Amino acid sequence: MSTLTVHALDPEVEKLVRGKARKEHKSLNQVLKELLGASVGKPVAGQGEHRDDFSEFLGVWTERDLRDFEEAAADLERVETEEWQ
Repeated sequence: MSTLTVHALDPEVEKLVRGKARKEHKSLNQVLKELLGASVGKPVAGQGEHRDDFSEFLGVWTERDLRDFEEAAADLERVETEEWQ
């Protein structure tokens, strides 16, 4: 793989690319590779494309899982001040 350097990049373009990377939770390098690939008609596969295939093994919770957990743990959030005196 090659390394490219871009000189005198327009600050607004840089800001937009960095914002895109942040928004998509990707590295700046990954976003730049995707943008360059798409611009020349050769899309680059993103790193996270297969994460959903393994989500059941990675401990990813659904919204319902989170809600159920928070309901079950709600008592742990309550402080009974009379027991702390």
